[in-house]
Amino acid sequence: VENHHQTLTADTVREWLAVPGTQVVVKPVIDLHDQIAVDSYEIPDRISQRVRLKRPTCVFPHCTRTSARTDLDHIDEYVPPDQGGPSGQTSTANLAPLCRRHHRAKTHPSPVPSNEAGSTSIAWDYEQLTPTTWLWTSPHDLRFLVHPDGTTTL
Repeated sequence: VENHHQTLTADTVREWLAVPGTQVVVKPVIDLHDQIAVDSYEIPDRISQRVRLKRPTCVFPHCTRTSARTDLDHIDEYVPPDQGGPSGQTSTANLAPLCRRHHRAKTHPSPVPSNEAGSTSIAWDYEQLTPTTWLWTSPHDLRFLVHPDGTTTL
């Protein structure tokens, strides 16, 4: 039972069902080890649910925003198949929850003046080491390991 955070007995469920007007939604059990992929940029619910259940918060260093209120980011940039991108890029293995602020910091880096003509960008970058562990590199080459217990500065 979502957001209940306690063990429920069959008797408790029976009591709930005895209350007039009670609505029950039955959902299948989700196997978080399933690797599911699709060939589109849009993320279907069956994939987003798994990603958010695997990681309950934004995966940016020190962020604690719940993954229920995040964007899902393609860890490896999505390249449309008609532009040479591989199939199955939108998958449980290539998505991570990032709150809007951190998603923008990673996807749309701030431009900074450079000594050459034009400008360069300051960007955050990350890679997924395990299904629940990410290695982040800051624009100033600081590195952070984000894992289920929090963030470790390397």
